[in-house]
Amino acid sequence: MLPGIFRDSLPQYWDTGDIVAICGPNNGAALAVGTWALSRQEALQRGLKGKGIHIYQVYQDQLWQYGTKEKLPSLPPPNQEIEAESDDSGEPSEEVENTEQAGADAGEVKTDGTDEATSASADSEGVDAAVENITKSLEEVTISKDDILLEACYRAFKTSLKKTDLPILISSFYSQHVQPCCTEQVGVKQTKFKKVGVLMKDLEKQGIIVIKEQKKGVANITEVNFAHPSLRRVKKLEKEEEEVEEEENIAVVQAFTCNAHVTRLFSLYGHKKGDILLRKKLRENVIAYIKSNELADPVNKQLVRLDPLLSTIMKTRDLTAQWNQVVQKVESNCGKCYVISLPDKFPITVKGDLPPIQFKVEKRTGNKKVTIIANFEVFGIDGKELAQKLQHVMSSSASVIPGLRSENNVLVQGDARKLASKLLIDHYKIPKTFVDSS
Repeated sequence: MLPGIFRDSLPQYWDTGDIVAICGPNNGAALAVGTWALSRQEALQRGLKGKGIHIYQVYQDQLWQYGTKEKLPSLPPPNQEIEAESDDSGEPSEEVENTEQAGADAGEVKTDGTDEATSASADSEGVDAAVENITKSLEEVTISKDDILLEACYRAFKTSLKKTDLPILISSFYSQHVQPCCTEQVGVKQTKFKKVGVLMKDLEKQGIIVIKEQKKGVANITEVNFAHPSLRRVKKLEKEEEEVEEEENIAVVQAFTCNAHVTRLFSLYGHKKGDILLRKKLRENVIAYIKSNELADPVNKQLVRLDPLLSTIMKTRDLTAQWNQVVQKVESNCGKCYVISLPDKFPITVKGDLPPIQFKVEKRTGNKKVTIIANFEVFGIDGKELAQKLQHVMSSSASVIPGLRSENNVLVQGDARKLASKLLIDHYKIPKTFVDSS
């Protein structure tokens, strides 16, 4: 942390990513090595507050344990000159003479190695104290679980909860809004709050929410102060993240395959039977064929004169048809397929109709409900990853089970249709038409 660095020891210039060594106040040997997390200008603008160095290695860490385990050498501090200063005449100054005389006196007093051992012990104690201080400062850098949970609450208020959702039970707000916004798997029992009610009371003390108790043990959030500084800061950070990070989404596009009915038409443009055509490419080829053969009606520009090839594809005896009708008829006579574009993977082509992700609620022993989710693997979603995210969102168990065919299903305890469909739509960006939560 920047507040733990002596201002006098700061170099005149450094930039983000430059290598830096951290030393104790009385020893120039490096206790830790890392890189600067920000430049000198940024550090001064922040008033030397916040995190300043990314630590890579610390004296007596695990890497040191596997090595030769050498002790830290005793070196002069970086800001102390090693050579003694001399005056203009070239003779040593009085301070240097006094220092040398003191060293000589000390040498006369020594009769054995006891003083040397005492000095080495003092240096060792100083090093251990410095290492302990470095370790404490590194622990301070780690964000506590309390802060992670509070930050999730702030994000939930600004990005998930709507005014129309109020009033809302504090338990529902925690499970449906706070847990999905939590960047790490942190439960309320792992924090100092221990209970959701205590966490909400803390938010009420901050002036963020107003809680009204219906009856003993049941309370609602009735008001939210969206103008609170903590919530405004979260909104600003969300906008910055959206500008920097590009979301990797799943894209589902309807396409067409060249079959025997239309191969003769599209072979004129380099396609063969079985090729996949996107809707835009199909329309461009049909329009190009009409224009190249001058099939547009010279009298009525909205009509197309049908030649034998188009009449055969459209299966009609009419002499003319509208432009949209021609394109639609060609599309309907092509084979249907869907192209699913996945981040960092090759696209998946599914011929025929694309089955939606289905939810089935069943009752088990003790009248307990479970939700079975199927057909998600078609969209390139990993079953273990989905089960882990649902377990985090639902705060209940979720596991991968074999399906009726070769694909896997996910089983979740309770009725998870609403939250699971929201996760698939918001996180995985699956179009709503392919999420059947009814």
